[in-house]
Amino acid sequence: MQKNARKKILNISLKEFAAYGFEGARMDRIAQKAGVNKAMIFYYYSSKQNLHRTIIKNALLDFIPKVHQAIIKAKTPERFFETLPELCIRYFSQKKDIIKMIGRELIQSPKKISPLIREIFSELPVSPPKMLQKVVRDWYQKGQISESDPVQFIFNIIPLCLFPIIAKPIVEAIMDITIPDDEVFLDRRIQSISNLLKRGMLK
Repeated sequence: MQKNARKKILNISLKEFAAYGFEGARMDRIAQKAGVNKAMIFYYYSSKQNLHRTIIKNALLDFIPKVHQAIIKAKTPERFFETLPELCIRYFSQKKDIIKMIGRELIQSPKKISPLIREIFSELPVSPPKMLQKVVRDWYQKGQISESDPVQFIFNIIPLCLFPIIAKPIVEAIMDITIPDDEVFLDRRIQSISNLLKRGMLK
């Protein structure tokens, strides 16, 4: 019962923060929609700040190990340029609220996100950033990729994978179309990103 209540509070809170941002979100509204007393939310999470932080941390703790596994399984840069776009696009297409929530924080309070990500990395048995830095340098030294800087390497990939989800309404307005949320579009987007990365970053 307690576990179900906590899960319901987190789900409702995610939608609230995604819709209104941290400042606009209201604990009274969360309690009402979750069907619980507001005091119960503070009992579980102590504060609005901690509730907000818990939601983001849970999402990152779910996603980052998947990226870690993608790095491990990618034996070649070609394979990495296929697996990472597919992972990101498929994962976040099902979790649009967390993208909206994190997106708001990156715009309004970017300094909150970086320490949280570092904290999560510190809790993992192996550091994905250190592993990725080594992999990128190895690929470059072997003449497999054109980018030697792991930072630029990631900058070239992450926006391509995440921006389509955020930018969908803008593209729809520019092109005067409605883009369907279906497997056909996701497959084409993944393939397009993979092709672009391969053409631009492989030697």
